[in-house]
Amino acid sequence: MSERRRTPVSTPQPPDADLEAEVNRVADALYALKPDDFAAARDAEVRSAREAGQPALAREIGKLRKPSQSAWLVNLLWRDQQAVMEQLFELAQELTQAQADAAGSVLRELTAQRRQLETALMRRAVELGAAAGVRVSDSVAREAQETLSAALALPEVAAEVRSGHLVKPSSYAGFGAVAPAAAAPAGSQRAPIDLDAARARRASDEGERSRDDTTREPAEEDARRAAAEAEARRAAEEEARRAELERRLGQARREVQRATTNLADAAQAAEDAHARAGDLRQQLDTLRRQLARVEAEASSADEAAAAADQQRAQADAALAQAKAELEDAEAAIDN
Repeated sequence: MSERRRTPVSTPQPPDADLEAEVNRVADALYALKPDDFAAARDAEVRSAREAGQPALAREIGKLRKPSQSAWLVNLLWRDQQAVMEQLFELAQELTQAQADAAGSVLRELTAQRRQLETALMRRAVELGAAAGVRVSDSVAREAQETLSAALALPEVAAEVRSGHLVKPSSYAGFGAVAPAAAAPAGSQRAPIDLDAARARRASDEGERSRDDTTREPAEEDARRAAAEAEARRAAEEEARRAELERRLGQARREVQRATTNLADAAQAAEDAHARAGDLRQQLDTLRRQLARVEAEASSADEAAAAADQQRAQADAALAQAKAELEDAEAAIDN
């Protein structure tokens, strides 16, 4: 009796929803690691999924990309300060509305609060990096700051930040309420922020303004509106000027870096050229000494050749004389 052929059993693949959840779980763990540890940990997860008979999961994990240093810092900040960052996103929306309403005083207050909140978040990001054993450089802090500012203006960047799986930094080239504030220095302390108290003050101020509006004359109301619009324009122009100055500063930094690299290359080329010139001068001196020696030997050879020619001429004359004497002797014998 023949044995029944057994069908190999493989681990069933999770449905799409479960697959996505599992990939997110793995990604959450990977993007919490330092960038230098990311690749090895991801490859280990890929191997584990394959050994478990889950090729789809292994394929999706393999697509995860190593984050830059600044992206990793933003991911850390989101995990640690999620509620505060959501407040910052909400504040950015209020800034946009204040600009649209030309509410100058509200715009100034919201802008100051945004900068205070953003600076405190960047201080915390530097602290988180230090706690993980990473010294955050000024350039990395600046990239993280620019990414945070871009998230306030661009929904797609905000979605990446909220995922906690940010891979690379972003920047915002527009103007207005989301112009970046200065990045916090590494050794500074966190500034306390009472956002609820600030909102209560805004609500109280708006209530006072609402009550005052009912008693103002039309001319006074028009003047107030015109002043508010002028103030809003001034604030927007100031933000635009700041953004332009920061753009020019970034461009200047890149030019300095490029010039520094070119200078180093030129210095190396000059050093190589000087070394080559020294070698050639040494070879030329050697050849000159050899030429002088050959010229002296040629002069001596010329003198020896002249002496030899003189001796040959004397020998020719002596031979001719000897032949003549021989002929005379022979003639005398014959006679």
